[in-house]
Amino acid sequence: MEKEKLIKPIIIILIILLILIVIGAIYSFSSKPQNTVSKSNEELIHLKFDDIIKNNILFSNIKIYKQNNYFYLTATATNMTSNILKISPVTITLKNNNITLTSYIGDEISAEASKNIVIKTNEDLKNTDDIDINITVQVQS
Repeated sequence: MEKEKLIKPIIIILIILLILIVIGAIYSFSSKPQNTVSKSNEELIHLKFDDIIKNNILFSNIKIYKQNNYFYLTATATNMTSNILKISPVTITLKNNNITLTSYIGDEISAEASKNIVIKTNEDLKNTDDIDINITVQVQS
């Protein structure tokens, strides 16, 4: 008789523990993907800008995006002439933020060649609505 009185509470405790383990497992598996989605949504800042031509250089595919707490500005600079151009560093002014970024893409750019620009900064660029690009060029040949 005493064994039956002891077995019932043990069974009830085991059932409660099993239910808690199942609830904990469901919660841990279902909450991780939601956190990942919200974190990736925070980093989905992609701004695209129109192409810009400055001193016979086409700046295309201009983008700003955020990744791992840094902002990146990327673009492609293409020499639109059949001459080798000696170039200065590229200065990019982000108008809404009053931020100026500089990229060094080499001393010269070959005829009809392209160079990629990648600038990494911890400045907040998400409110940028317009940009201005300045570059000085000299014809080499």
